[in-house]
Amino acid sequence: MSIPKETPNASSRLDRGETHDVTELHAAVLREKPDPVEGFEPVNLWVVAGIAGLLFWGGAYLTQYSGRFEAMEFSEFPHGKPAPVVAVAADPLAAVKRDGMIAYNAVCALCHGEDGAGKAGVAPPLAGSDWVNADGPNRLLRIVRHGLKGTVKVNKDVTWNPANDPSIVMGSQWDAIGGTNEKLAAVLTYIRSSWGNTGAAVTPQMVADGLAAVKDRSADANWTQEELLQVPASGAGAPAAAAAVTPDQLKAQLQALPAEQRQALLKELSQ
Repeated sequence: MSIPKETPNASSRLDRGETHDVTELHAAVLREKPDPVEGFEPVNLWVVAGIAGLLFWGGAYLTQYSGRFEAMEFSEFPHGKPAPVVAVAADPLAAVKRDGMIAYNAVCALCHGEDGAGKAGVAPPLAGSDWVNADGPNRLLRIVRHGLKGTVKVNKDVTWNPANDPSIVMGSQWDAIGGTNEKLAAVLTYIRSSWGNTGAAVTPQMVADGLAAVKDRSADANWTQEELLQVPASGAGAPAAAAAVTPDQLKAQLQALPAEQRQALLKELSQ
């Protein structure tokens, strides 16, 4: 007895001997989406919409408040309503102060500091100093012209060179700053208007008047505090009065005279 051979049915899409449709078996796999590839993920539509909204808002804001991108105008008001501009008067002494600052930083800042605070044991402070903020510049211009030595009180509480060390001396800075009345006036104007100081500006004529009274004084004859305090802070600046002679100094001067001259002087004083 022979067994009939099965003939595959082409329409059934079944392989020989199989009883299930292969397509149905892989249907679930075919329905899955392919694995994402890094760098090719689609952007979320909400992110796209948010960026578009920000760009639209930014454009609208700039249209209203950009001031038309003009260099001379920045307006916080809508277009067509420019913000009011407050006129600021130019400083007529700006150029003078700039020249004074250049000279100060090149010569004076080494000891007094760029902030005018001074340095302990080196130079007294200029910021807030009663010497700087005096009514006039007569004492300051003498210091710059001839230098300063000895003990100096600043604001009655800061002592410069308290030990009166003769090696601590500020020499003449006249040549260093330029050697002219204009340069000295510029430096003093800068000092008297910086770091919170409130002194008035100094003119070249004020420097000329102040130095005229001491034109014969040697550049090496440094001033002392006692001498400077006898000079009027403002005005033409009369020469400093001679310091009072003590009895010991007078005795030494008399002893230095020849005997005949000393006897004649004593005889004249006794009459």
